[in-house]
Amino acid sequence: PEIRLANGPSRCQGRVEILYNGSWGTVCDDDWDIVDANVVCRQLGCGHAIVLPAAMTFGQGSGPIFLDNVDCKGREAALSECWSHGWGIHNCYHYEDVAVVCNEFSPTQASEGPTSRTLTASVQDGESDGSIRLVSGTDTCRGRVEIFYRGNWGTVCDDDWGLSDASVVCKQVGCGQALDYKSNAYFGYGTGRILLDNVNCDGSEPFLSACYSLGWGIHNCGHHEDAGVICTGLDTSTITSFTTSVALDYEETLTATATAATDGRDQPSQATEVVTTGLLTFEQESDDVRLANGNGSCRGRVEVRHHGTWGTVCDDDWDFPDAQVVCRQLGCGAALAATVLGSFGYGSGPVLLDNVGCGGGEARLADCFHLGWGQHNCGHHEDAGVICRGESGSEPGRERGTQCWGEHGQGLPPGLPHPIPSAGSVRLVNGSHRCEGRVEMFYLSQWGTVCDDAWDLRDAKVVCRQLGCGHAVAAWGEARYGQGTGYIFLDNLKCKGHEPSLLRCSHIRWDVHNCDHSEDAGAACGIL
Repeated sequence: PEIRLANGPSRCQGRVEILYNGSWGTVCDDDWDIVDANVVCRQLGCGHAIVLPAAMTFGQGSGPIFLDNVDCKGREAALSECWSHGWGIHNCYHYEDVAVVCNEFSPTQASEGPTSRTLTASVQDGESDGSIRLVSGTDTCRGRVEIFYRGNWGTVCDDDWGLSDASVVCKQVGCGQALDYKSNAYFGYGTGRILLDNVNCDGSEPFLSACYSLGWGIHNCGHHEDAGVICTGLDTSTITSFTTSVALDYEETLTATATAATDGRDQPSQATEVVTTGLLTFEQESDDVRLANGNGSCRGRVEVRHHGTWGTVCDDDWDFPDAQVVCRQLGCGAALAATVLGSFGYGSGPVLLDNVGCGGGEARLADCFHLGWGQHNCGHHEDAGVICRGESGSEPGRERGTQCWGEHGQGLPPGLPHPIPSAGSVRLVNGSHRCEGRVEMFYLSQWGTVCDDAWDLRDAKVVCRQLGCGHAVAAWGEARYGQGTGYIFLDNLKCKGHEPSLLRCSHIRWDVHNCDHSEDAGAACGIL
């Protein structure tokens, strides 16, 4: 379908109109954003979008409204390739017609994007526009991606972030090949400006700033979406050209941090300095345990103290017997649940224990099997937590749940024929068959919903496979199957498609979402 901008001062500004079945029609502004506008500008050879005009800036259109709830990813060649509800399906009026203003660059200039100026800048100087550093990883070749622009370091949003983007970063910082790309602030929340969004490299670019993006500082993100990378390792031939800043978890590597902070190269970020300071203040060895960020003293993120430093516990192999030991050690009675994936927020400082394997009878968490103090392969998005009954049954709201938990978090509730679902179980509700409906997940002893922010077919694919329902046919948003109730457990879900359950997909923690039940996600699967 052809596209045009109508009623504007030039062909690169105006109301968006699209040709379908021989008729021109308009596009509704529901969910319309700068990413969608960029596709229009590029399709017209008009560079990229520089502003989203207010409604009716270029007047109301007439005729059919062809598209609604358009959701482009940023690299589509035409607006018709973007997701929408379908031709002519909408709930809009012409006063909601969208318009765009493009920068009117030629197609050649536009393909270089807003970052073309940085290609001529020297990247040998650690403070040149486009320089990259990696922050808050466990070695110098993994971490949150930070980029330098006009005197300040900022972060990169994870919208459309993928392995080809990570490979450019790894190459630029002299760290070999990309092993993995990370989303949803895997390496913690950055600070300052979010400088790049919808980055889309083909992998051949010499610098991240040479890749397509929305332009410096143009984004629709928060720091919970900060992108990260994991690279194969250091290429010593280029390490002098680029600077990598990293928050270190181990005593053995503190010397490297001190050198980086004093040799005239980039200073470590504030987060790096906090962690390093904590590691330098050693006290007598202690194996204390505490619960943080819960709404009571007997629930929260598990934190342990070792050599005077508080740190977190990774959720690899974290299960009910481990929670039993923690609850008993704290005098909090019986364990109700072992929580995973940063349910009580992301901690800070080192991850001190990983692959904890308690039998359930140990007196202290430190007595259980683990990989060794400070040995792990985790990020704070995997911080473990517990929910305990309380010293004297002080949490009546959870009492009903205690009847349902067996020794390992499963069992038969009194009077009910089915076992309680395990944490992370999913179901589809309110559809025409069991393989279609609103996505609900069982977590923290109750059913809740999933927000539709970033929800797509890859996420639905995981749900369908988890339910034994074949392949994903559709990923729906905006409570297509009705609004749910209770907690919204997952937001900004970014599955790669191969995960065994939704809980294992990248997401932001359940208590910091910006959703309501009008945004409950749904899925439709092909019945096997």
